[in-house]
Amino acid sequence: MKILDFKLVKHITCLAVSALILSSALNIAYAADSQPRPEDKPYYSEYKFTKSDNYLNIGVQPNYLPAGVITAVMSRDLILRRKLQEMGITIVFYPFLTGRDVNKFFLSDDLQAGVAGEIPAITAASKKDVFIPAIMHQSPTSIVARRRVFIEELRGKRIGYSSTSTGHYALLKTLSDAGIAEKDVTLVPLSREGMVAALVNNKIFAFSDIDLTVSLALKGYPEGAVIHRSLAFCYFYFSKEYYVKHPEATRVVLAAEIKAVKWIASSGENLFLAATWTKADIQPLMEGTPDITTEQIVDIADKNIMWQSEVPVIPENSLKIEGQIALMLKFLKGFGKIDSAVSTEKIIGSFDRKLIYDVHNMPDKYNLNEFHYDVKAVR
Repeated sequence: MKILDFKLVKHITCLAVSALILSSALNIAYAADSQPRPEDKPYYSEYKFTKSDNYLNIGVQPNYLPAGVITAVMSRDLILRRKLQEMGITIVFYPFLTGRDVNKFFLSDDLQAGVAGEIPAITAASKKDVFIPAIMHQSPTSIVARRRVFIEELRGKRIGYSSTSTGHYALLKTLSDAGIAEKDVTLVPLSREGMVAALVNNKIFAFSDIDLTVSLALKGYPEGAVIHRSLAFCYFYFSKEYYVKHPEATRVVLAAEIKAVKWIASSGENLFLAATWTKADIQPLMEGTPDITTEQIVDIADKNIMWQSEVPVIPENSLKIEGQIALMLKFLKGFGKIDSAVSTEKIIGSFDRKLIYDVHNMPDKYNLNEFHYDVKAVR
């Protein structure tokens, strides 16, 4: 993903079932996680991270839609590049396949910022000092089945999931809400690519995951159906150290996010162009998997960006002491992914709702109504 010389609403917060979700999760017999470690993926071996105060390395997920559409536009923002260059900073966008992969390099300080879902953001905040000033998108996590059924009819079925992902959390909550115990289903850990193939080949009856996986699965198996949706969020997070050292650079980057959403939503032509950029960013990461079309990207972005507020503020309800972030923290602790000593207050304290408003309220300073993109840039 290059620009010029770049290297590249319904919250699931029901407290009444949270204890049941966690107790169920801990007793499910899962097979070993089939996903390769981030450091073992050959695509990432090409990345050369420059660790310097003069660089801002951001990990993004082109296939996590519609966030991937927004970051595709941001990565081609020539005003963003110019303003950061005036501060002596070079910004580099590195594409990754999953939030887990982003975190691997974020936590090792190769990246100073990342774009990922709730689970990776919370995980990052549990392991280092993180500053989370904005959402990147809000979009559904869906359960897709081979035919239209009620949730209660999932008893006895094989269901795919990505271990300790937002989709995994949403699946457990949905099953629990329907009174389905872990012994009543077979949960099958799969990569996102594996979910699509498994559904098409009748190896699983259903899966729970993000919109891109859903779109690819329904393209390969049109008889399938979305039988449940849960609202999930994608976050934009920075290392606290970077934000403290470069608060104004952080504001400029957030301004680019606000502008990207405005520009995409302003016309169908802009949306289509952004989708073509996104497709170009996705393809190198997903070789050997079903091909996502530009039209599919447009459809996903149209459903999720067009009604999204241009102020990507973090929902206040999710930051309550017993809100969605706290419940997800309990979920991750239950699986041993986060140390039990990590406090809810530490995680919630990593989120900030003020900075994005500060940027939005100064449109002239941050050029919020000026758009200049490198329309010829491709990866």
